[in-house]
Amino acid sequence: MGLKRVSLLCLILFHAQFLWAFEGAEWRLEIQRPQDWTLEIHEGEPPREEPHEPREPRERRARRPFNSNRAFELSLMQTSVHAANDFIAYGDIFQSPFRILRNLINADSFEEFRNNPTLYYRDNISFAIDDFFSGFMLNFGFEVTPLSININVRDRWGFGLDLGRITTTGNLTLPESVLNLHEVTDETFGAGGAVFVDVGVPVFFHVGRAKVRLRPSAFFPLVYVRPNIVYSFGPSDAGGSSGQRMEISYDIRVFSPFNMEGLFGGEFDALADPAGTALGIARNNLGYDFSLGVEFPVHRLVSVGVNFTNVPIPFLAATLDHYARVRGSAFFDTSYIDLGGVLGDDWSFPSEAYGFSTEDPSFGVVSGGQRVRRPFTMLLYANYRPFDRRIVTLVPSLGFSVNQLYARPVALEGGLSARLDLGNIFITTIGLNYNDRRWRNSLDLALNLRLIELGVGLSMQSPDFVKSFRGAGFGVNFGVRMGW
Repeated sequence: MGLKRVSLLCLILFHAQFLWAFEGAEWRLEIQRPQDWTLEIHEGEPPREEPHEPREPRERRARRPFNSNRAFELSLMQTSVHAANDFIAYGDIFQSPFRILRNLINADSFEEFRNNPTLYYRDNISFAIDDFFSGFMLNFGFEVTPLSININVRDRWGFGLDLGRITTTGNLTLPESVLNLHEVTDETFGAGGAVFVDVGVPVFFHVGRAKVRLRPSAFFPLVYVRPNIVYSFGPSDAGGSSGQRMEISYDIRVFSPFNMEGLFGGEFDALADPAGTALGIARNNLGYDFSLGVEFPVHRLVSVGVNFTNVPIPFLAATLDHYARVRGSAFFDTSYIDLGGVLGDDWSFPSEAYGFSTEDPSFGVVSGGQRVRRPFTMLLYANYRPFDRRIVTLVPSLGFSVNQLYARPVALEGGLSARLDLGNIFITTIGLNYNDRRWRNSLDLALNLRLIELGVGLSMQSPDFVKSFRGAGFGVNFGVRMGW
């Protein structure tokens, strides 16, 4: 054999060994990068690929709470109540709670503690009367939602239903110009209040990186009254000499969807046929508005948002058909008084110097209906997480409100809150905020055990900043949530 034939035979035998080794093997070509091609050889049957969800980025997994949000939730009896004023504070009458507790512990018996008022009252009870004459405001409210249902789909989108939320709010305002007899023309003040009932459908979803919350609602007011006492004080010469004239008039109308004349005697029609009353309200008195919130992350530590509450919808305000009306007026004019003859024996108080008139309550129907809208609020806020975790969040806010239940409808809103979130199990929020014409120093606690969540909150509040720390008003809120 020639040298070429021997070489060819050796080459064939060499390749034959590899062909025997590769018999029954699987060949698979995988692309790792556009420019790299790799050839992998797997002996036996090819592995079966199991379907799986794409894994989240490591940093996102680290930020998820230990206790995730419930997919289905029932919220029961979410309740809050508050009352506040800017004149009398808890600290003006009672000793500090810590001192009262110490006195109770040191007392020989509870009977001794109860019969000795010095153990819980201040030694010297005093009021700063100047605080009253600088303007007085009383503010109160009550809110309860008997039942809410919420569905949450992996925190991506969700919806719910709020059934029969009842909101009661009221205020009494006496301005400084009235209490100190300042010169003023047609100053409006008095009491305002309302009781609203609503049904809402809250939903949330994401648009890109932004989270959107929307709550359309239907509502109707059971009672609605605006402050309408008009006061004027200034110089007068109507009586022929210089003097001062004070005038006050009131025309207060309480609006309602049903006739209130039965409240002052006789049968109350709304209670005689409650089903018919409810059906009439649904047909004739409902109003519609919506709340909207948008939150957007601008940095891994900061997200910003805006909340619009009770945004009115044109031509869809609630209407009230009936009213009860009380009105009258009074005046006092010193220009009719002869000060030089006051000490004379035949001097008498001139009838022209004063006068008043009142009318009996009247009831009627509003032509076309009284249009009513709920208080509106716009609030800008930010969520700042200084440690890049949910554990601590600072929430500053700033905005304004428009509330027709006050003589001056527009007011600023805002404040600062701090939230401590331990795995979405124990959540604590403290805040110093100015909302609805009052300073509110609050502490809210929530214990979330996944199956059940309990929430409770306490607050001290007052229209006066200093008195909000001395207990010129208090607030309590409580609620229970269940689900999984």
